[in-house]
Amino acid sequence: MIWQVFGILFVTAFLWKLLASLNKILSERGAIRKLPCPPGAHWLFGHQKQGPFDPGYKWLLDTVKAFPRVFTLWQGVLPLPVLVHPDTIKPLLTGAVANTKSAFYDLFADWVGDGLVRSKSAKWKRNRRLLTHSFHLDVLRTYTPVFNDCVEVLIGKMDQLAAQGKPIDVNHELVLCTFDVILRTAFSYKSDCQVQALPKEDGIDVLSACDTMTWFIQERMFHNKLLTVPWIFRLSSGYPKYKKAFEYLRKIAKRGIQDRKKEITDKIEAGDPLTTPRDFLDTLLMAKDEDGNGFTVEEMADEVNTFMFAGHETTATSMTWLLYNLAKYPEHQTKIREEVDEILGDRDSDRIITKDLNRMAYTTLVMKESMRMMTAGPLVSRVLTAPYTIDGVTLPVGTMLGISIHQLHHNPSVWGEDHMEFKPSRFLPENLAKMDPFAFLSFSAGSRNCIGQQFALNKIKVFVARILRRFRLSLVPGDPAPVANMTVVSKPVIPLYIRLQQINGKS
Repeated sequence: MIWQVFGILFVTAFLWKLLASLNKILSERGAIRKLPCPPGAHWLFGHQKQGPFDPGYKWLLDTVKAFPRVFTLWQGVLPLPVLVHPDTIKPLLTGAVANTKSAFYDLFADWVGDGLVRSKSAKWKRNRRLLTHSFHLDVLRTYTPVFNDCVEVLIGKMDQLAAQGKPIDVNHELVLCTFDVILRTAFSYKSDCQVQALPKEDGIDVLSACDTMTWFIQERMFHNKLLTVPWIFRLSSGYPKYKKAFEYLRKIAKRGIQDRKKEITDKIEAGDPLTTPRDFLDTLLMAKDEDGNGFTVEEMADEVNTFMFAGHETTATSMTWLLYNLAKYPEHQTKIREEVDEILGDRDSDRIITKDLNRMAYTTLVMKESMRMMTAGPLVSRVLTAPYTIDGVTLPVGTMLGISIHQLHHNPSVWGEDHMEFKPSRFLPENLAKMDPFAFLSFSAGSRNCIGQQFALNKIKVFVARILRRFRLSLVPGDPAPVANMTVVSKPVIPLYIRLQQINGKS
């Protein structure tokens, strides 16, 4: 008898939960269907057959012109309201209606754990406060020499290519160079990864493991949605390779943390305590909250892996498109070169120092316009934690929304009909004063903006100043115009090559 009662209660609870879920879905869809929707959505495949994320982003550009505030993208049978205007995006990023990232970010869980990218509520606020010191201006100053050291290795390789009359595979070399920066600034580890292979364990190294993780995440995100179901992915043929990669990255991070903890403990016991952090790992170990508690080893591994991914892949992509735009529009590289020449003056060295960075006004304009033209992270998403009314339509709590940064940056109602033209003057102070602060979101905005944006900007400034001081850049005659492909970042579909011409024998 008692089992019958339990059975009835279980079935009743299951049905109640099922009805509640169905009611929630119907409520969300009822509201979403009131939003504008691009034509041609198939009842089963949605807009997928129209190739919304195909290389070149043509569908995105056409759609934002027709729907300049919000529209519904159907991914199969799943609707995704997409925001493309500062007015509709701002409440989402300022925390007025949402501060929770969507399930999309769970694809990074095995790699970055519950770090800053994925953590929520109180834990996110605590971690953000603790990590702020890692990107304090005093800490960032110590990284400028590292940026110079790493780009000098790249310049040496570029010298050889220029002497041989060969173009450079921009993204490939920048990935290696930015990864070199990350290893040095995160672990003080001089890997020489730009000129020789990294040490391997069981056939895998840190960079190849990062590449493996990125490939699987984008495969699950854009190509095979079935693999977003955890148990299906675990049964797939590729899972063992994926598991090997993330377990290796977690192991390497924890090993580095434990070794550094021992080193610091030994210093304290020897009467030589560490008072100033030397790298990102030191800032993590020294961080303490108001209760005197710091990060656990697991939490530090989360943040190290987050820093390793976000700190090299996105910056390399942004730099790739920047060098392409400078090669395509040589008048801007000339102006940057003149600015850098004036800053360096008669110095014996071409090395950029921290105080030079704030003087690179024109360089900054060009960097931002390049990031507007092609944003490294083209799409982000959030989940509503409060009802949100958009143009008279109220979306309920729990609705997932997309923020299409690429469409925002090419919205004619925001940036004008000339949005496809490369015009750094858009970012002059007098022109920015007329723009909504949420019109440019290469580093997102609001409380969950990119904590490492100044680190990235400083690195790019040093790189572009040193490269243009040494080389003139030009496109390779006959090469097709590069086309961006939306993966985890907006990388060129095929390798992008740029010609190099040495200037006056400078080194």
